[in-house]
Amino acid sequence: MKLFTKTLTTAAIALSVALPVAAADFTMRLSHGDNENNPTHKGALKFEELVEKYSDGRIDVQIFPSNQLGSEQEVAQSLRMGSIESEILYTGNLVPLAPSVGVMMLPYAFTSNEDAHAAMDALKEPLNERLPGEAGVRVLGYFEKGFRVLTNGEREVKTLEDLQGLKVRVSKNNIAIETFKSWGLDPIPMAWAEVFPALQQGVIDGQENPYTTAISSKFYEVQKYITEVHYLIWSGPIIVSERFYQGLPEDLQAALNKAGEEAAMYEREVSAAETEAAKVKLVELGMTLSGAPEDEAKWQEAAKALWPSFAADIGGAEWLEEATEIMNAAIAAK
Repeated sequence: MKLFTKTLTTAAIALSVALPVAAADFTMRLSHGDNENNPTHKGALKFEELVEKYSDGRIDVQIFPSNQLGSEQEVAQSLRMGSIESEILYTGNLVPLAPSVGVMMLPYAFTSNEDAHAAMDALKEPLNERLPGEAGVRVLGYFEKGFRVLTNGEREVKTLEDLQGLKVRVSKNNIAIETFKSWGLDPIPMAWAEVFPALQQGVIDGQENPYTTAISSKFYEVQKYITEVHYLIWSGPIIVSERFYQGLPEDLQAALNKAGEEAAMYEREVSAAETEAAKVKLVELGMTLSGAPEDEAKWQEAAKALWPSFAADIGGAEWLEEATEIMNAAIAAK
């Protein structure tokens, strides 16, 4: 009897080892443009974990960092067609396809991370009424990596006068371009993947991105000075192809929504901690941090005067008014 029981146990173990693990019902490729040391990737890993948890393994998330599947705008186009399932990208790189998200780009719309979070979360559902029609995508959650700061390799920038003559890269969207023009520059729109080599070769003098990006992208190797021109917070939605989303049963749609919201909360905490650590590290690496410009009121006045002119870039004057009211109400209620 003991021998018979032992034989059955051995057979059961052998059978369990031989059986393949059940395949997921859906594969969800998730693209983003940052490397694996960036808060974006850490948030992506949390999203993967949560999706697989809340879907009971029925959705298999596969992460592709560092633009492995193409540039941010190329991948966003693929989401529209349904040939890639999901992406985390800088809001500014989504604007050409989905103008309505441009409200998050209004210069000096927020004065703190907390205000930005309240506005992002309040705008998610109103945006999801518009984005499927504009770009064939929807937002699952909003990442942020702190306010964008200006780095350059030429000189310390403490005033608008100091800024003049610098060749500064901006992302390829009209709001960023016109904002820098309002400060007297002729900014250079450039794809993200081209920025570091352009800094190395002197094609551009500087760029603007969060502190954590200065660390993860090693800008300290080719830049010397940082100015806290926090006119704009780096916001990055987790977007999903509307075709893919509508092809899921309702319970898996709910799993994605829940995972997106929770992953965004996690990534924001990671970002806040890493931003403070990045400031310390960048000084240790030899960079000079100048703080906010001495004449920041002038920067704000010039940039905010542009808001009405951006209406056409962000879905029209009616949407600009509606979105501004939503953001202001959320900030006041937080």
